[in-house]
Amino acid sequence: MTEGMSVGFTAQHDERGRLDATQSDLGCGWAWDAVHRVRPRVVMTCPECTHPLHAKVSRYGLQFFAHDPGSPTCALAGESMEHHLLKLELATAVRTAGHHAELEVRGPDGYWRADVMASSPDGAVRMAWEAQLSPITADEIRERTARFTKDGVRVCWVATKLRPWVGEVPSIYVRPPGDNRPGWDVAGGLARFTIEERDQCLRGQALGHWTWKSTTADLRSFVAWTLTGRIVPHRLRRYSDQHYWEGMWTAPRYIEAETAYDAAVAERRAELEQQHRREEIERRRRDAQLRADLARPTPAVLRQRGSRGAPDAEPVWEVDLPRGERERLHHATVAKARILLNLSAPVLRYTDGDRRWALGTPLYSSSRLYGVLRPHPQFIDWNLLKDLVIFVRNYDELRMLGSTAPNGTRIIVVLPDGQPPD
Repeated sequence: MTEGMSVGFTAQHDERGRLDATQSDLGCGWAWDAVHRVRPRVVMTCPECTHPLHAKVSRYGLQFFAHDPGSPTCALAGESMEHHLLKLELATAVRTAGHHAELEVRGPDGYWRADVMASSPDGAVRMAWEAQLSPITADEIRERTARFTKDGVRVCWVATKLRPWVGEVPSIYVRPPGDNRPGWDVAGGLARFTIEERDQCLRGQALGHWTWKSTTADLRSFVAWTLTGRIVPHRLRRYSDQHYWEGMWTAPRYIEAETAYDAAVAERRAELEQQHRREEIERRRRDAQLRADLARPTPAVLRQRGSRGAPDAEPVWEVDLPRGERERLHHATVAKARILLNLSAPVLRYTDGDRRWALGTPLYSSSRLYGVLRPHPQFIDWNLLKDLVIFVRNYDELRMLGSTAPNGTRIIVVLPDGQPPD
């Protein structure tokens, strides 16, 4: 075979029918010597364009049919050397797997032509192997795949480069033999479902992080696995590697593993959601209990009430201050912070129920925490408020907090007279 020669592996004979140069008996019980260099010459024609053909042998011993001079434009004649060699390898792989292989087989209505048609020994299952080396769009190859499917023919598209459509339909891309590779290899399109690491998103549960990983194999093994059902095409629900694979070939056990993993993840997420709902119910119960506790006088308040002899002397510590009163108190606190602490843009962030601030309101400037307004004495943890300025509403609150505050704690009275300004 030489580059540019119009060649193929099949020819049509009026009496013997289809001749296949890749088979020892030409597929019809005829020896190669019956058509090669015989006189008178055997009349053979191209199955595609009906132009006369003659039998040839390359310097490497490869048998093929070549178009006579003056052949018209023909799809088979226009195929490259790499295309022919890949078809030959695919046919050899099919036969090695124990299936029947025919080259350049046309569909019953002529809408498709298979480069290599593999048939099971009983003829019940057919699978087309398409060597697609020329450019084609994803839409075109999907439409051509649908033609095969319509006639009950499975198909695998084979490319020698990573084309954009690889993975859109059942397909692989392969590498030809090289210095370190005696045969054709599957370089992409074959995958296994595998574990990588623990999935921290599920709170450390031992589910692991699973993904699809590409793997390689020699082409003949791949063809045998495909024809015997050891691997099947699968639409992925997750992706890996740089190429955006949507469909790959894999073993059924990996599909089962993915399904089981997804079910386990869904079950775990449902458990976490249920746990979250239980935690939310418990949080609301604690908040309700906290509000009930706040409505009762604390021991410190009772002592102060007893010393002053008047119930109306109790400071107002309730979390839910009237909105207007709370806004005026916040305004006065921000003004004090701007003047006494020399802050350019102090702001209070109202965080009702946050136990870190003992139900108080933190004061920030440029995202830095400076102080807390009105922490409740019953819930104060001075370790959490260390080095912060404490703002109180009046001197009654100052006395209550000052009795337990560590030495050096700075406490600022916002409204000495106890009345918010209008």
